[in-house]
Amino acid sequence: MTDLTTSVHRSITEVKQGEWNAIVAQQSRTGSVFERYEWLKAYEDATGASARHVQVRKNGTLVGVHPAFVRPIPGTPFRFLGPAKPGSNGAMIATDEAAVFDAIADEMAALTGGRTIGHLLRPAGGDSLRYATRLRDRGYFPSVRDCQFVLDTDRPWDAVAADLSQKKRRNLRKADEAGVSGTDVAVTADSIDAFAARHAEHVRRLDGDGASPEFLRALLAALGDRLQLFRATDAAGDPAGELLAVRDDERDCLDLLFPAYDPANFRQFPSEVLYRAAIQWGIDAGYGTCNFGETTPDFADGTFSFKTAFGGRSVPTVRWERVDSLVGRVLYLLGSDRVVARLFGSALGRRPGG
Repeated sequence: MTDLTTSVHRSITEVKQGEWNAIVAQQSRTGSVFERYEWLKAYEDATGASARHVQVRKNGTLVGVHPAFVRPIPGTPFRFLGPAKPGSNGAMIATDEAAVFDAIADEMAALTGGRTIGHLLRPAGGDSLRYATRLRDRGYFPSVRDCQFVLDTDRPWDAVAADLSQKKRRNLRKADEAGVSGTDVAVTADSIDAFAARHAEHVRRLDGDGASPEFLRALLAALGDRLQLFRATDAAGDPAGELLAVRDDERDCLDLLFPAYDPANFRQFPSEVLYRAAIQWGIDAGYGTCNFGETTPDFADGTFSFKTAFGGRSVPTVRWERVDSLVGRVLYLLGSDRVVARLFGSALGRRPGG
């Protein structure tokens, strides 16, 4: 007889790092770097967020995990359970998928109620579609508020360049003629601090949503070997922009997460130079894809247009939302996208682009 037991942990430090990561990285089909022990620890260290991480054991052996945090709803006394921000929180299962999935779902249902009005499950990728029917049966509704651009990098740069828009190829030629170049730089405490300052200014200027200096420093401490920093420099050798990426080995992907551009340098096309440098690095490092991050799925949006021009394919970001509150359900059924978006804002945040 299968003996499944569940436990809930209010910090990732309460679980065994090796066990947790083995489920995320090796034994499940759905894990990513954003669900690793180290990413969750960095988020907890930087924000002080209270966790509700679920573990399922079969006869004492860890067979399923689901990370979740208590996320407040600004301006209200309510909260919901959801992923780190940035981050994702799929159901990661090693064996006995049906029974373990039910155990995770049962535990999340028990954790919601009262001021905790619902649960957001945001898978890292399309492989979690295998749980869609079961999620719907549990009262979860899918939503698509963002998309990601994914570029295949299992091919030479010349093949990638051929898919770039004519404008992007022209901008890169102008950057080359102006002596602007892009390369990866060492990830150190000093380089992360310098990037954090530039990124904060970039986010303030665009009124966007990015990574705090505290989170970036915590990532360096917990996951420094997965960070990749790219820098564009002008002909004089001065910085013209930077881009911080994360190596998502679980999904064979280089995630281009956080930019830092100075508008004074836009005529030097640092964004194009940085994306080219990151893509070329990903090709050389053997990554199958580059992910340009989440973007509003609107052809009139500037970031959407910018990323489209690099030739990648747009992939919907699917979230599964369960709203237990009667008021929340009424708003959801009435199609109040503005209200629901406030409840379940972008789990990975906006990545202000070119």
